[in-house]
Amino acid sequence: MKANVILKLGILLIGVSFVQFSTAGPHDFDILLFAQQWTKSLCYQYKKPPNKCNLPNHNDWTVHGIWPSKLNERGPESCKNIPFKPQDLASIKGDLDSHWLSIHGPNANGFWKHEWDKHGTCSVPLPILNTQFKYFLTGINLNKQYNIRQMLEGAGITPGRSFPINTIMSALNRALKTSPQVTCIWSGGHQYIQEVRICFDKQLKITNCKGKLAYETNCNTKSNVVYPPK
Repeated sequence: MKANVILKLGILLIGVSFVQFSTAGPHDFDILLFAQQWTKSLCYQYKKPPNKCNLPNHNDWTVHGIWPSKLNERGPESCKNIPFKPQDLASIKGDLDSHWLSIHGPNANGFWKHEWDKHGTCSVPLPILNTQFKYFLTGINLNKQYNIRQMLEGAGITPGRSFPINTIMSALNRALKTSPQVTCIWSGGHQYIQEVRICFDKQLKITNCKGKLAYETNCNTKSNVVYPPK
C-alpha cells in the first residue's frame, strides 16, 4: 500500500512539473535585440561594387531589425500570419528610406517585409510593438537615440581605419554603460565590422547582452577589425 502511494505521488509530481514546463510557448521570448548595421561592410559581404550598393545619404549606422530573442539562443521567428502592408508606413517612409534602407536598391519593401514577417510578428504581444507601424517607428527612434557612429567617434574610432575589437567593444561599453553584441564579416582576407546589437527588456529598457546571448562578438581578437569608409 505504501509503495503504491509513493508511486502515485511521484506520477502526480511529474505531471505537475510537466504542466509547469509546458506553459512556455514556442513563441515566447526574453529580450529584444536591436541590430544596427554599417552598410559599407554589407557591400563587401554581398560583393556588390560601389555603384551597385545602395548607401545612406548620411554617415550613420542603419537599422537591421528588432528581434525578439530567447536567452542564449535564436528565435522565435515567424510567429503569426500578419500580412505586411507598406501603405501603413506611408507617413514614416522618408525616415525608413534613410534609417532602415536596403543596400540592394532604393525600394526596401522586400527587406521590411522580411523583417516584419520573421521578427515583427513575434513582437506583437508587447503593447509598444503590437502594430506594424509601432514596430518600424520604434526602430527609427532607437536608431536616432543610439547613434553608433557618435559613440565610436567619441573614442577616436572613425571609418577608414582598423582597430582591435577590444577597443571597439570598450568604447561601446562606456557609451552605452552596458555590453552590446558586435559582429564581423570576412571578405578578401579581412574582417569588417558588421553590426552592433543592443539588448532591451520587454519595456524597451536597455539591458546587458553579456550572459544573455551565446557570444559577445564573433570577431577575431587576433587581427584588427576594418571600419570601412562610406
